[in-house]
Amino acid sequence: MERRHVDTDVLVVGNGGAGLRAAVEAAEHGCRVILASKIGADRPNSTAVIAGWGAHVPTDQVEDYFRMVVEEGNYLSDQELAWQYAAEAADRMPELRRYGVEMRLDASTLERPGTTRQLWFFPGPRGRLGDAIREPLRAAAADKEVVILDNTFVTRLLTSDAGVAGATALDLGAGGLIAISARAVIVATGGASGIYARQNNPAGTTGDGYALAYRAGAELIDMEFDTFMMSQEELNSLFSGVLSEDEALSTYGAHYSCGGIKVDERRRSSTGGLYAAGEAAGGTFGSARLGGSAVGDIIVSGFLAGRGAAEAAAKAPEPDPCEDQVVDEEEKLSSILSREGVAAKGVTAQIRDIMWRKVGPVRRRETLATAVAELERLRGKIADISAGSPRELREAVEAEIMLDVGLVIATAALERDESRGNHWRLDHPEPDNEKWLRNLVVKRQSDGSLSIRVEKVALTRLADVGPCRIGSAWTGGYVEPRS
Repeated sequence: MERRHVDTDVLVVGNGGAGLRAAVEAAEHGCRVILASKIGADRPNSTAVIAGWGAHVPTDQVEDYFRMVVEEGNYLSDQELAWQYAAEAADRMPELRRYGVEMRLDASTLERPGTTRQLWFFPGPRGRLGDAIREPLRAAAADKEVVILDNTFVTRLLTSDAGVAGATALDLGAGGLIAISARAVIVATGGASGIYARQNNPAGTTGDGYALAYRAGAELIDMEFDTFMMSQEELNSLFSGVLSEDEALSTYGAHYSCGGIKVDERRRSSTGGLYAAGEAAGGTFGSARLGGSAVGDIIVSGFLAGRGAAEAAAKAPEPDPCEDQVVDEEEKLSSILSREGVAAKGVTAQIRDIMWRKVGPVRRRETLATAVAELERLRGKIADISAGSPRELREAVEAEIMLDVGLVIATAALERDESRGNHWRLDHPEPDNEKWLRNLVVKRQSDGSLSIRVEKVALTRLADVGPCRIGSAWTGGYVEPRS
């Protein structure tokens, strides 16, 4: 496998709104920036297919909006992140006009049923409304000399004693390996809805950023909370027993990942030099999120991650080239291309089936435990996957990513024996604040095993905990607890 090396100050992984906003911000701070994405410029990503709405937060409504975010998340939000998101959205959203984004204020009930508020609307092309954000930001990034590497699949983060030092990436066009040295890395790869058999996300939404960060030693948070597109009537019927579990599994699918890489207010992860933005980052929304807030979050967190990474890069020493790790990755990918084995498609189909049937909208202890065991047994098949082209090699790498992320989600869902927000345990149908006003923090140990830390929520700004619900405003309402 041919290899080439490039170096930069800041590497951004992901070409959606969060990654582009981060790249622009880092470049405006004087950094050399490379933006790499396995998705081509002409292909839809999560930003491209948004419904077109984004949060509008007037400066005199920051506190009210913050409260809405925390209440919608059933009090599991990192309140400092939620406050920062609400406060920054007031400035960062209208600021998009500076980059050529067309936007207007429209009245909407998207955030909460029965409540009409103004939201920003982005009038993009039909079916890809989010291009109204993505294309101007991409042009702004190019204007600021950001090097954009489309069809470039980041397969591994390189780490040294000081933290993340760059990445390896597969050139999906030419087929070679790119070793990228960087003083800071921003992961903005979107969520993991694509690991479910039923979902509405663009192809490739396979949780890449979660796996990259997890393998690099970073912590993940709230990974058990995935938004499933069930109507309120269906959700009520599921919990009351009127809707069978098989019928529930015939619903529309997975939509959004509420959890992600655990970050602080600078959008720094627990691993030095690694930042996260957009759906790849967790902590802001807790167990459920407001309608329209995904777009607000990609802009705010992209701005913050870009600024934070730029500041870190300015102080960082020359990154370690991590030659041994690059060679290991090169040998691993070359081995997949040279061996006789099974195709990735069959393995990824099994992962998606397990995740939907046993870790999807219908969750019970026995099915979750079975899912963990079945996913673990797929390790052997992952080791036998072969590929005959760069496209098949991408699928092979995605299969291992999907397995790692699926195990994290299933294990966290098994640990949380309550129902709250978008986590629905039919064997534990009520929220339990006494036991579960807690976040689950997942970390990969040095031996490769998964550990979970149960962390009490810090009620730093909103100390009074109100009623917690099952469901989210996105589904059109809530299942009220029976107690």
